[in-house]
Amino acid sequence: MAAAHPDSPDPGHDMHEPNDLVLAMLGLVMAAIMLVAGALYLITTPDPLPTRTTPPAAQVMTPVS
Repeated sequence: MAAAHPDSPDPGHDMHEPNDLVLAMLGLVMAAIMLVAGALYLITTPDPLPTRTTPPAAQVMTPVS
């Protein structure tokens, strides 16, 4: 069995591309921006109006006898 050359890259401990780290950091920055934008959207939007309200007591029909 031949010994590995000392300059040979170890596939488990090296980066395949130097740009991989830059792309990963860009992805993390984009995710952080989206999270902040979503939080700001939820904070600044007004509460929605209720879709169904109970009718006032004056409009409740009583049976006629």
